[in-house]
Amino acid sequence: MPPIPDHTIERLLDRVRRPSRYIGREMFEVHKDPSTVGVRVCLAFPEVYEIGMSHLGLRILYDLLNKKGTDIYAERAFCPWPDMEQLMRQAEVPLWSLETHTPLDEFDIIGFSLQSEMIGTNVLTMLDLAGIPLLAKDRGNKHPIIIGGGPVVFNPEPLADIFDCFLIGDGEAAFPEFLHKYRALKRAGGKDRRAILGELSKGEGVYVPSLYTTDIDPATGFAVVRDDRNAPYPVRKVTVEDLVEYPFPTRVLVPQGEIVHDRYAVEIARGCTEGCRFCQAGIIYRPQRERPPRQIVEAIADGIDLTGYDEASLTALSTADYSNIDPLARAVTLMLAERKAAMSVSSLRAYGITKRLAADIAGLRKTGFTIAPEAGTQRLREVINKGITDQDITTAARIAFSSGWKLLKLYFMIGLPTETDEDVAAIAETAIRVLKLSAGAKGRPRAKINVAVASFIPKPHTPFAWAAFENPENLKRKQDLLLSLVKKHNKIRIRFHGVEQSAMEAVMARGDRRLGRVIQTAWENGARFDEWDEHFKKSIWDDAFTACGIDPEQYRSNLPLDARMPWDHIDSRVDDEFLKREFQRGLAGKTTQPCEKPPPKPGAKSKLVCFDCGLECDLDKIADQRERGAEDLRQMVSSSADSTAPTGNRGEINGNRLPIAAGDMYRYRLAYGKTGWSRYLSHLEVVRVWQRAFRRAGIKLAYSAGFHPHPKISFGPALPVGVEGEQEYLDFKTVIHADPAQIFAALSTALPLSFPLRELCEIPRDTPGIEKAIDTFHYEIVHRELTTGLAARISEKYDAGEWIITRKKEQKTREFDARPYIASMKEKDFDGTPGVILVLKSVEGRTVKPGELIESLLGEIPAGMRIIRRRMGKLIDGSFVTPLERR
Repeated sequence: MPPIPDHTIERLLDRVRRPSRYIGREMFEVHKDPSTVGVRVCLAFPEVYEIGMSHLGLRILYDLLNKKGTDIYAERAFCPWPDMEQLMRQAEVPLWSLETHTPLDEFDIIGFSLQSEMIGTNVLTMLDLAGIPLLAKDRGNKHPIIIGGGPVVFNPEPLADIFDCFLIGDGEAAFPEFLHKYRALKRAGGKDRRAILGELSKGEGVYVPSLYTTDIDPATGFAVVRDDRNAPYPVRKVTVEDLVEYPFPTRVLVPQGEIVHDRYAVEIARGCTEGCRFCQAGIIYRPQRERPPRQIVEAIADGIDLTGYDEASLTALSTADYSNIDPLARAVTLMLAERKAAMSVSSLRAYGITKRLAADIAGLRKTGFTIAPEAGTQRLREVINKGITDQDITTAARIAFSSGWKLLKLYFMIGLPTETDEDVAAIAETAIRVLKLSAGAKGRPRAKINVAVASFIPKPHTPFAWAAFENPENLKRKQDLLLSLVKKHNKIRIRFHGVEQSAMEAVMARGDRRLGRVIQTAWENGARFDEWDEHFKKSIWDDAFTACGIDPEQYRSNLPLDARMPWDHIDSRVDDEFLKREFQRGLAGKTTQPCEKPPPKPGAKSKLVCFDCGLECDLDKIADQRERGAEDLRQMVSSSADSTAPTGNRGEINGNRLPIAAGDMYRYRLAYGKTGWSRYLSHLEVVRVWQRAFRRAGIKLAYSAGFHPHPKISFGPALPVGVEGEQEYLDFKTVIHADPAQIFAALSTALPLSFPLRELCEIPRDTPGIEKAIDTFHYEIVHRELTTGLAARISEKYDAGEWIITRKKEQKTREFDARPYIASMKEKDFDGTPGVILVLKSVEGRTVKPGELIESLLGEIPAGMRIIRRRMGKLIDGSFVTPLERR
């Protein structure tokens, strides 16, 4: 099947919420000739675009695979939101890739990133929309190989009937090898699907469920995978031994639409040594590996310059445990200060927060400051092996408040093993104590405390894998208890994750192969986006379990330590005996120290301890790497203090970057187009596109003062989503002075092609703002099937007296008369297609949208209708004057 025509997709985008989810066309999007590549792989993320594009793993794999020349071409696809799914089914349009609009069933491999146990129904949605059989057994030789990766595959059994295979472990090391092997088999004439999967299963970390059979374990009733020697058993995870071999990508995709984590993020370490007994990530991503500090700093410098982001984030499972986190943050902060960019740090433990680190994180702006005690009492924190004390929490909160933070976030869990009501009440007590620490001179709290409370879910490959998920009614009682204890404190806000969703996640986390039927049944009955509160429907899942004759409670109860588990055939490289020992120590309230700790003081030798978890770690090598990293950072911080020269490669995008020069502020006015796919961006998304373009071009904008500095850019009237703009305008101020032609050239190569530049000029400092130069708007409305007689209908409605328009915004509705805003309209022939030229005007700063007029006439804006704002300006003495003419 050829790529889906643009006009087919556009007819769908005209009718959905957030069409920017589906347009792609980002900076650094890769395009290759599909006919010349060896293997075409679609990286499929079974979540909505703004979540999928925030995932670091997707960005890493996209960059890595597409660097393979013509060997591999990686494209992307995300799960459509229900409104788009419905329209695609009605129009019989298959799911397509963002890069080439190719239907997914045309790819060789579809690789799903499985980040949540509740994602199975979205996988089925994507497969069904692609026209691919839902079950592996029903696929033939013509269908793509469906492979899954991510944390969920450490118990892949609930999805085993859906996937052809799974890849266990670090994708950078395993996935390219998997694809090259597939390519070799394909070139050798291999067409038989089962034979290809059999050969692929011999690769490290590859699990092909169809090659294995199951037994029922009498102790639990679980279906467990049998070791019958037909395929590798156990399947051992693949591990990247040294992150330095995989430099973090700097030319990462830069979305035009808004995403959840909209910043340049660098993974500074992988794995964790803390040993929290509830944490699956802390086990399956072991051992801890650190990225060299110089590699981190250089990646951030280049990444910020190339992408145009104004924030860089240091990410890891436990960022505070990076061996040189304070000097690393100092080096990054000094480098970012010259770029007017801020730094954030994820997953900080309270004991790792110092005054110096807090000051560096503050940067240009302060958002939220997060502490994750997980449990309210010291006793329970010892049970879960959470290495944080009440004093650590107090110290961290004081540092945050003294550094200017006004919002502090606390993360806790309820339903933990051995938990009592006293432990739950201590969560409220901790929040109240922290709130009081923010009190001013008169004793009034100056901060807000957001408390997020999740329910404990026992996860495979963790010490608490054998523990029970608490009774949902008791969890709800504990939630009510917490709310009652903080109700007098209006600056404390508690948010809970849904108990019923958590209960279902617990079932899927420890589920076996029989749950595949339940997932499919729930999907057939309408289950979608089950991680979203507004979409999860417990009744659908209850009916699915009943229809399949399966009791979900058996997956939520205490499990015997000697029972066989559905995930026993997956080897995380951490020994089961270690996990069982940790489970028993936890129930006894005994802690286990982290196996690695940073140096106790600058210059001291790292003290590394091994607790024999089953991994083979070279402790001497780790200590040497940390010492070299510390020395590198000392040099970087020292040199940065003497010079503000940028660390990264600032000229990689283009040769038109402008030199930095001190001086007064200068004003410019720019005309540009918002064309093609960019018409589906909202005004706020357009603002972000421009802010990043200025940064990529190296143009030093002036910034506002205050708590949250913003670049000084002023935009003309916003375009409605779906409307093109031929001649849009913006004003900006800079701290450099350059010929407009230089700025024009620099910006031209830093913008998406759908934002063509028209004209740029310098304007006097006392020129009225752009909003003062516009009160008249010229629109063209074209639709091949509908425009005949449209002007007459507009005139008829206009002449009828009032033309009442109802405008809805969030929860508010407002009615107004549109007649004062209509200047004129007339029919015009556009290359054989009849259309309308509509002139609108603003009255006291307000106007009407052309789409509102069309909706009031026709009930909706017809799919395929093209609305273009051709020009805008001001009527002066009867003459139309553009903002560039009036300055």
